[in-house]
Amino acid sequence: MNRRQFLRGAVALGMSVTAGLVGCGASQSTSSLRGSSEQARVKADAGSGEPPQTPAAAATPSDLAGRTVALNNGIDMPRLGIGTYILSNAQAEESVYAALMAGTRLIDTARIYGNEEGVGRGIARAGVPRDEIFLTTKLWTADFADAAAAIDGSLARLGQDYVDLLLLHHEDTYDEDAYRAMEDAVAAGKVRSIGISNFYEDGFDRICAMASIQPAVLQNETHPYFQERSMREHLASSDVGTLLESWFPLGGKDNCDVLFSDKTIVEIASNHGVSPAQALIRWHLQTGNVCIPGSGNPDHIREDANVWDFELSPDEMAAIDALDRNQRFAWY
Repeated sequence: MNRRQFLRGAVALGMSVTAGLVGCGASQSTSSLRGSSEQARVKADAGSGEPPQTPAAAATPSDLAGRTVALNNGIDMPRLGIGTYILSNAQAEESVYAALMAGTRLIDTARIYGNEEGVGRGIARAGVPRDEIFLTTKLWTADFADAAAAIDGSLARLGQDYVDLLLLHHEDTYDEDAYRAMEDAVAAGKVRSIGISNFYEDGFDRICAMASIQPAVLQNETHPYFQERSMREHLASSDVGTLLESWFPLGGKDNCDVLFSDKTIVEIASNHGVSPAQALIRWHLQTGNVCIPGSGNPDHIREDANVWDFELSPDEMAAIDALDRNQRFAWY
């Protein structure tokens, strides 16, 4: 069963999307790197898994110094966050709390994940000022026909007056109506930025053509084996200023071990005394992608956040760039 079929099945059965599936974040703590097993990390984690600056251009160290990027509406978005796909409410609360305590300020959830309440509890428990947090959620396809009510439902579950970014989760029937409802929510002060997820060239162009507010973010599968070069070039040529955000930045729960054991990535990580996951996250950041690795392990969450004190060289970036093989780990 693929990811989208699982999510649709959860809706049909009235289920929350909860534990039982696991994912990847950073591969091991830096203090024990250099020793502990990637395999143990894969089993331990549960987790997720997209301006004025040109999305296709590589970020420079000075761009990364502030750890944020300006969206096409002028709002600053953190470059690194945490995804909560597959986490239960209880797991999401713990993961969001750990992430905020580690200094992470970008939190990504979705209505279909079934954990918005847990995300909201984690935010409340951490006590971080709300204006320091960048909170994203997504409308599921079944919500598109009555998107205004769905937006209010997400806000209620999150315990928030507004979200910083609201995305259409997939291209589907009524997505243009739902996008207009998101624009209305911006006008009402319920949403600060809007965008889309799992859209490609034709769908992106269609939304841009009807939109009064252009998409600030496109969140798609992106990792070294599937680098979305054609989509990034399309974003750059569109002159809309839409930023690419990466889900499955480490390959997802079934495939993170593939990337973690890639000899190029392992060698580059070893060069810097970091884990393969940290090297992968740094590659995303220097490429210009916003990155949202997910984890249910507080140690790995802290490690994921600890990627600001080293830099991949141009040769190392080129070596990872050369791994692109147009290989998706999800079907869409």
